[in-house]
Amino acid sequence: MRSSALRTMTAAMAILIAGCSTSPEGPTPAEPTSEVATGTTAPSPQPSPTFTLGEFPAFPKGPLPESVAASLQAVLDEAVEQGPFLGVTAAVIVGDSGSWSGASGVDLEGDPLTPEARLLIASVGKTVTAAQVLRLVEEGKLGLDDPAADHLPPEVAFFDANGATIREVLGMRSGIPDPPEALVDSGSTPAELLEGTFGPLFPAGTRISYANINYILLGTIIEHVTGRPLWDVLRSGVLDRPGLEGLVYRVKDALAADGGGIESDPASLARWGYELYGGFVLSDASLRQMTDFQGDWYGLGAIDFSQGTPAIPGGFGIPAVGHGGLEPANAAILVTFPQTDVVVAVQAIGTLDQIATVVGALRDAAHP
Repeated sequence: MRSSALRTMTAAMAILIAGCSTSPEGPTPAEPTSEVATGTTAPSPQPSPTFTLGEFPAFPKGPLPESVAASLQAVLDEAVEQGPFLGVTAAVIVGDSGSWSGASGVDLEGDPLTPEARLLIASVGKTVTAAQVLRLVEEGKLGLDDPAADHLPPEVAFFDANGATIREVLGMRSGIPDPPEALVDSGSTPAELLEGTFGPLFPAGTRISYANINYILLGTIIEHVTGRPLWDVLRSGVLDRPGLEGLVYRVKDALAADGGGIESDPASLARWGYELYGGFVLSDASLRQMTDFQGDWYGLGAIDFSQGTPAIPGGFGIPAVGHGGLEPANAAILVTFPQTDVVVAVQAIGTLDQIATVVGALRDAAHP
């Protein structure tokens, strides 16, 4: 689990979903294909109504109309037929209208995928960790501008947090690099990973450098502040919401804080996005903090997909907030389009450099 979640995200997220890099020079842009650019920047049909982050209506109980569902399924079928997808699952929620989930293609064993299939979500799990940190801030147990070092448990008190605040760690602005791949591959504990991390790359707060170790660090802080394992905190905290039964943590401790070992079916993943960005998990103030990108592409555990990331330079062309994740076997992306009242979750088997095209196509098909 650790190898796939931390090593692969470090090496390849810049090429795929989140457009991130752990190099001292910062994010390295990936060359987009014209198909991705077209699929993500094409104008969307005019929707009605328009919602705002934090102000979504109650979760729609019924399914989307059959004609819309057929169009959404056709998007998945075409994605598999044209490749490079081996299989794909997805879910779409349209506020005040309904929801849908579907699947196409096969899994790694060659068995047909179903909408109930649970696939790894990788770094999309960072949204859960970030939300829990912000919940602890709301409860007065943490401060966003507290030095992260002030909240470390005794077993990692040695760690040089580079003077970074909780806010800077959440926002990938700590300057702390990931540990060597060999250490990640060894199945190390959080303390061992932190001990094997080299010195800071740059002064905290000066720029973004995506590193999974930031969220491992936050996981240890959550456990220390609450006195409980990470999963217990999440289960009674931000994940204590309806419709999330398919979101499963195979790793229960701080190692899961960066998204390692978390599985979900598409409906549960999309529902998490609706609950989080719709305003049902955090206060308005906390959600604003999470999605305050300060003119850049990474907020506090959230990615601004509207103006583009290094991996998707054109963005989606309209307001879009979420997160992506990559595993050796599959990738996942969760995107909320508040202007078009749509939440889209896509998980796929295989090489997914065109995953943004599927997200954009599903968004548009949801509003025929």
